[in-house]
Amino acid sequence: MRTTLGTADAGDDVRAAIHRLGPSFERDYITHTTISHWADIMGEMVARRVRAVAVKDKKLFLYAPDAVWKNEMRMSAPEIVQRVNNYAGGRMVTEIAFARTMRPIMETADNAAAETPAAYRRALAQTGLTDAEIAHGAALASAASDSDLRTHIERAYLTTRKARHLKEARGLTPCPVCGRFVSGACMDCRRSEERGLRREVRAILRREPWAKLADITRWIPSADALMVGSERADLIRSIAGRTEYTAQDSENARLLTMLHRGLPPEQVTPKKIQSTFWELRNELITTREFWEEMKQRRAKKS
Repeated sequence: MRTTLGTADAGDDVRAAIHRLGPSFERDYITHTTISHWADIMGEMVARRVRAVAVKDKKLFLYAPDAVWKNEMRMSAPEIVQRVNNYAGGRMVTEIAFARTMRPIMETADNAAAETPAAYRRALAQTGLTDAEIAHGAALASAASDSDLRTHIERAYLTTRKARHLKEARGLTPCPVCGRFVSGACMDCRRSEERGLRREVRAILRREPWAKLADITRWIPSADALMVGSERADLIRSIAGRTEYTAQDSENARLLTMLHRGLPPEQVTPKKIQSTFWELRNELITTREFWEEMKQRRAKKS
């Protein structure tokens, strides 16, 4: 009998009950359980920065805060797919994709087709206007001397008003920042706000590399662990990419140690710098001396 994820220790009766509820329920159960154990699959370090949002059409949708982390996930895509499938106990996903938000992607019903352009035009034509709006459109068009231009101006205004009424009837609301009609929050404005917050977080980390989440939220209350963690990781990667493994007495060495370990300047010691460089060895510029040290370490182990 096939073992359903998360019920290995539950007994045959529980596994059989989940199986009897049908393949759709079993598939949803496996998907939900896999996503909720994202930290177990990928580790806390990745889970704090990249979140699993949903599985749809055999795609695992991830939310990554910026282009750097998206690139990291793309390069690790085969390993991510393998880990997720191993945890799910089957070929649940075949590729990864990126979601625009951290909100779960809503599945559409099988018989719910997307609105076609023709259907939208019909809905727009059936949307009514007030007498005042029609009169205002005619007044705007009357300012043009050319008859064709007057027709286009009036038609454009009336179509815009109908589109607004149709969006309002469908529950869309204007974004308070840009005015565009959206369902819920405006993702473009939210991303713009988030980019500004990230710049502020990075400025604090450059000024006080040892700052922790509690310190940063005193200046930026809306910052969260995911944002601070990803900015810290990106800053570490950027500095490490300009630092040689053997440069353990440089200013970059102290900066990396403070960022990586959250240590204030007075607690940075040569031993902690050495330990930090070993942990970041894959990010640093490696030289012949580094490989000599690697050989010595392997020789000691053997």
